[in-house]
Amino acid sequence: MPAICFSFFTVVLAIAATDSALSGELPAFPGAEGYGARTIGGRGGRVIAVTNLHESGPGSFRAAIEAKGPRIVVFRVAGTIDSEGKRFSIKNDNITIAGQTAPGDGICIKGDLSLNANDVVIRYIRVRPDPVSREVDAVFGRYKENIILDHVSTSWSSDEVLSVYHNEHVTIQWCLISEACAKGSSGHRFGGIWGNNFGTYHHNLIAHNDSRNPRWASGCGYNDYRNNVIYNWGYESCYGGEARQKGDRRNPPIEHSTINMLANYYRPGPATRSDVKDHIAKPSSRGEGDSGSWHVAGNHFHGFPKITTDNWLGVKGNRFKRLTEPWGAMPIEQQSAEEAYEAVLTHAGCSFPNRDSIDVRIVEEVRTGTAQFGANGIITTPKDVGGWPKLKSAEPPADADEDGMPDEWEKAHDLNPDDASDAARDRDDDGYSNIEEYVNGLAR
Repeated sequence: MPAICFSFFTVVLAIAATDSALSGELPAFPGAEGYGARTIGGRGGRVIAVTNLHESGPGSFRAAIEAKGPRIVVFRVAGTIDSEGKRFSIKNDNITIAGQTAPGDGICIKGDLSLNANDVVIRYIRVRPDPVSREVDAVFGRYKENIILDHVSTSWSSDEVLSVYHNEHVTIQWCLISEACAKGSSGHRFGGIWGNNFGTYHHNLIAHNDSRNPRWASGCGYNDYRNNVIYNWGYESCYGGEARQKGDRRNPPIEHSTINMLANYYRPGPATRSDVKDHIAKPSSRGEGDSGSWHVAGNHFHGFPKITTDNWLGVKGNRFKRLTEPWGAMPIEQQSAEEAYEAVLTHAGCSFPNRDSIDVRIVEEVRTGTAQFGANGIITTPKDVGGWPKLKSAEPPADADEDGMPDEWEKAHDLNPDDASDAARDRDDDGYSNIEEYVNGLAR
């Protein structure tokens, strides 16, 4: 049996310190929760509009994310932005990407997106790279701080789909992580590496990946994972969580992994091997003193009522320390596993203004316990599922002063549609700038 080990003193001190540092700050947007919730993003900065679907150049997505200084990125166009095999990289701090501002069916990035900056807010976009171009993660970020991803749909990587780890103060919420593709001739179809010191992961859907659903990073610190839905893993659901990371670049390094896994919903699917159908997680260690600490409770395991009753039956091996209580993570609006299942299937991913055909299909497959493509849902290339859907565009609302806020909205809120400087002001003194009020009001 795994050793029972829980230090209230250490955990309480750590949580008190981080909550003190974060207290009193404004959430990134209404509905932001967890340790990345107070990321400031581009608040107070200039508004940059994406006006075309070009790979680069004036008005492009690349120009917007590579700009310097605090910035809020809005979209005056809808459709798929093809990176032409070149990585999109956010290299400068303080950015908010407001995908919900795109007209029509919204935005898809046909390329990979790297988070090489601090204070990053990304909402309501799709990131679906072409894995044939090179080895890619759809979204990747490491060794940064203050990141929140909200309602982001990711798929079709040739490494991991969404790997954000070894950062500080991160939230991944209401995202959809699906359909990792093959890396060359290998079966490297992985969901993601997660684990950020003070990380929150809630209400995400993870589906149709062979393994790493997720893989907890070594030395990942304090992580809280709850109200997620995991479907149709291949040969492993979740593993990892060793205490230490060899070659850790953080100063000082984090030398523990302390993980809550609470009130999630597990459903094996047609690709799930018979010997791992009952796995919530299989913690790892590389030797003496390298075991992480785990608390696993309240999870629903479809088809395995005994595991639903006693979650520890789904935690395999003895290479971990069992926490008798969860570490005291920053709270979210938690649901039961069964309630979260319905909420996630209804709302997760880039669901505003509506889901694309890829996400619609995946959600239906989760509901019905089926898989239409590939080897029982585990695909090799995007061609297996028909490739990138065509996203309809629409005429963007009139914006005479090009400040990101439509003229009619400005008039309705007693602003001047001919004065671009009012975007950064705060008409009601609630802490959110006027442009934030607009973009936050589009999708909640």
